[in-house]
Amino acid sequence: MNFAQLHHVKAIAETGSITKAATLLHITQSALSQSISNLETSLGIKLFQRQKSGTTLTPLGQNIYPLILDMLEQEENLYEKIDTLNSNMDGSLSIATVPSLFMTIVPSVLAAFKRDNPNIDVQITEAENHEVRQSVVNGEVDIGLYTVLQEGDLEVTGAHYDPLFSSGFTSIVPKDSKLAYLSKLSLSDIKGFPFILYDRNFYKQNIKKFEEKNNAINLLFSTNNVGVLFNSVAEGLGMSILSDLMVESTPFYQRNMITTVPIGAPFNQMIEYGVLYMEDSEKKKQITEFAKYLVDAAKSNS
Repeated sequence: MNFAQLHHVKAIAETGSITKAATLLHITQSALSQSISNLETSLGIKLFQRQKSGTTLTPLGQNIYPLILDMLEQEENLYEKIDTLNSNMDGSLSIATVPSLFMTIVPSVLAAFKRDNPNIDVQITEAENHEVRQSVVNGEVDIGLYTVLQEGDLEVTGAHYDPLFSSGFTSIVPKDSKLAYLSKLSLSDIKGFPFILYDRNFYKQNIKKFEEKNNAINLLFSTNNVGVLFNSVAEGLGMSILSDLMVESTPFYQRNMITTVPIGAPFNQMIEYGVLYMEDSEKKKQITEFAKYLVDAAKSNS
């Protein structure tokens, strides 16, 4: 069995005709028939049945056809990997990223990219969302990994944007807290409960807007160190609000040391994570290659 035979199977299955498949593959009908016959002998099953309406997969053929498609996809991945390894790309890439991506998918993506592209020097900076975007626009970094909350966030002249995935927000509370037994929380519900604020613009701005219309929340402290934040919640010191992406990746959540409860306005919205870079960049080849690794990681996490 070889990949050529698998392509032959796919062509016949898609066209429903050996004649049409042979034309599509630029081989003779007899050569195609012989290829399928050899494959059927090798596998010990009959793949196709010839009827007046055309050539169709047998029940056994239908059963293994998805596996054949998987193998052809792996063939494509194999050649893409070989092309990457043979490209001998070098140079450098500078990346600015929001913390939520930096602490989740970026490390594994960077490890895979560096393994396949050892001659590319990569430098990463963590920054606020608006700083990431501005760094790309100003040419200070080659790639920006940031979040989109509204269409205006994408209005960057001359830039290309690839969406990765979307995530929501959740409140995190101590596992034995009375809040853990509620089906949903609002900011009004937590005003009397010690609150630990994630010290980033998005969270600070939304809490500030709430406090301007309501009384102040019971702020215990603010921090941009998520490890301190998670540990403090796990120890029962207070509760907080973070993106689902950050919560689901932490061992504190995975080991049931904290509990999540859905949160209402203004945190009941979805946030999209994506890749931003300038179309006229001189490093387009390196950028698009790194972007592929990000997209693949996003697919595997979805």
